Parts: sequence; C-alpha cells; structure tokens
Amino acid sequence: MVEKEIDSLCSQYGLKPTNLSDLTLKVNFPDPDMEHGFSAEENSFYLSLYQELNAASSPPGEGYSSAYIQLVLDPEKVSSEYLADFFNNPLGLKIRKAWEARGFILRPEVRKADVPVMESTQASDLNGPAFFSEKSGFSEASPIAADDIAFEGKLSIESMCEGTWERTSVFSEAAVSPFPGILPIPNVDLDSLMHSKLYLPDLQVQLEVLKIKALTKELISQLSVFECRLSTYPKSITHIRKKLELIREAVKLANDSDYILELIRRGESKRLEFKSTLRMNLITGKPDWNIEHAVLKTIVAYLNTDGGILLVGVSNSGEVLGIKNDGFLSEDRFLLHFKQLIKQHIGLNYAPMIEYTLVPVNGKEVLEIDCKKSDEAVFLKPDKNDEEFYIRIGPSSERLTGSKLIEYVNRRYNGKSG
Repeated sequence: MVEKEIDSLCSQYGLKPTNLSDLTLKVNFPDPDMEHGFSAEENSFYLSLYQELNAASSPPGEGYSSAYIQLVLDPEKVSSEYLADFFNNPLGLKIRKAWEARGFILRPEVRKADVPVMESTQASDLNGPAFFSEKSGFSEASPIAADDIAFEGKLSIESMCEGTWERTSVFSEAAVSPFPGILPIPNVDLDSLMHSKLYLPDLQVQLEVLKIKALTKELISQLSVFECRLSTYPKSITHIRKKLELIREAVKLANDSDYILELIRRGESKRLEFKSTLRMNLITGKPDWNIEHAVLKTIVAYLNTDGGILLVGVSNSGEVLGIKNDGFLSEDRFLLHFKQLIKQHIGLNYAPMIEYTLVPVNGKEVLEIDCKKSDEAVFLKPDKNDEEFYIRIGPSSERLTGSKLIEYVNRRYNGKSG
C-alpha cells in the first residue's frame, strides 16, 4: 500500500521512485567511544530505528546514538535536511512504520537491567552484511502496518499533518527522544531497508522546499507577534486585513490542491469516489442523463450512510481530467448546472449538507463535493413520479427497495430494530 502511494506520487509529478541505496555513499553504525556516536561528516542523515524518534540532519543527543544509523548522502542527489524532514512527515512516517511491520527493523525489548554496548565501531558499505544487531531479547514485528491507517475524510489528513507539526523539525540541532536512558540497538535488515522504495523530488526542488519551510516558520512567528500587538496598535487595519486575506487565499489554494492529490493517491473507497465528468459521455461525446444520475446517486448514498467525498474531473484510474470535457462556456455555468441538478433531483433543503467547490489541480479544475451524513432519509428523484434510495456499500452506491429499504430506514432513522 505504501509503495502504491509512492508510485502514484511519482506518476503525478513525473518522477521516478528511488531508494536510500541510490542516495547513500556510506553507512555508519554508532561508535560507543564517541561523544555523539558518530564522526561529523558533510551531508549526513541520521535515520532513527525507532518510529517514535525523529530522523535528523545532525547527530543525536547523548544516550540515543544507538537508536540511529548515519547515512552519508550524495550531495548531488539529496539534502540531508530535506531527507530528515521527509522521514518526519506523513509519507515518510508511513514508510518507517512499514519497515518495522515487515520485519526490516526488529526492536529489542527495553530492559531496566544494564544494556550491553558495542565493543567496536561497525561500518558497512551497501554491499556488506545485511544485518546489524545486539544479542538481546527481541520483540516481534509490529502487527499494525502503516498501510492499515484508515481514511476518515478530510479531517484525518489534516490531523495527520497537525500531529507531526510539534514533534518534527529539520532545523533542530539534534533528534529529540521521549525515551530516557540509553536505548538498545535494534536488529536491522539493512539490505531490505536500503532498497525499499521512497519518493523524492530533484535536489533543486528539495532546497526550494527547505527555503519555503523556513519562510513559513518565520511568517508564523511574525504573525504571532502581530496578533499580540494588533489590539493595542491597530494601525492601517483595512490595508493589513486585505494583505492577510491574500496570503490566506494563496495558502488555502495550495493546501486544497495538495489535499485533492492526496485523496487521489489513496484511491476510491467507501467514502471517496471519482467521476470523469458531470454530464458528458466521453464515448459518445454528448451530454448523458446516465452520467448525471451516477453523480447524483453517489451524493444521495453518501447522505444516507456516513458522508463522503466525490471528485468530478478525475478518472477511475486517478488521472486528473478537469471539468473542460463537460463543455460549459465558463466555470460559473458549470457550477450553476450542478446546483440545478441538486435542486431538481435531491432538493435544496439538503444543500447545507452538500458542500462543493472547484479546486485547481495540476493546471485543471476539479469539482470537490463533500457530503455530510443526513439525519433523515434522502431520496433521488429522477423524475416527478419516481424516487430512488441509495446507500454506500464498500466503494459503490447500492439501491435499496421494498423490505430492505423499510428495514434500513427504520433501523437508521427511526431507532427500530426490525
């Protein structure tokens, strides 16, 4: 699952997947006789063998070097600061969790008794021994793979990023550990770890990302000071508000675009579906009610189940097509047509539960439709004399009729068991 996400990322941005072996000149293991466990070498990356510890671009703190390996990186391919940031953020964390789940890293049981230390420095080139370990009791690999993190809609992705914000910083002087004392050395399948897939942009983009992150930190700091001073020194309020609104809109557009790409990478599910068009049959090249009906029934199914997101302008395979294929003269007319479909076939009384917006993605516009869970049964009305009821079952929308419809409505909305 993690490798599938990496492949999707590379496809979207026209890049090839890589691995640590391609980026690394030398691997060093910790030396207990050194103050920080490693000698200082240019462009070094310190990879934590414990999920809970940050990766770092500077030596780990005293007592924690045994939890790290040092990778001396090729300066023409990768920045150590960028790689540390990558492994401390959502996709990198998932890769690290997957390593442990697959048994590439087997952590020892942390014991209160004295932990034996290594007798000598061990270093390895990429063709050397595959395993590095201390003789001690080992716990089993974690049964929870990173792939198994459930997608719960927009909030889960945002909270994932928020969850890493406080504990992650490529600008810190050393990795920070929640563990007291000296950590035992994990058992590492170095060959498998070094050759597992990961995704990185080219070096120029990496350096630009680091600059933007530094500017972001500076901006956040300045905004905090400004917020404190605002009530006591409200100078040029209107001008400042307009400037802040421009900044907010620019950041929001960038976040929304990345968010849609993140959804596409995850693929269709019970709460996420893609539609190539709103009304156009791409085979016949003509507007088709069946295409509109497919969009509407997905919305109704989301309302009648647990909510969900529908992306219009994205193919089933995840290709971003945009809304141009629907043949509207303008984006406003496209949105007006969608609103009329909701009004005519679902009802404007349910509009507050159907939020929609156009999001720029890869130079094209995608319609994001975010549906909430309804507290009452919602029916699709293809015409004045017909009503249809849909729910989500897995990644598809299924119609209920007769006794199954009555049973579902009674159980869900009327609190009856049968």
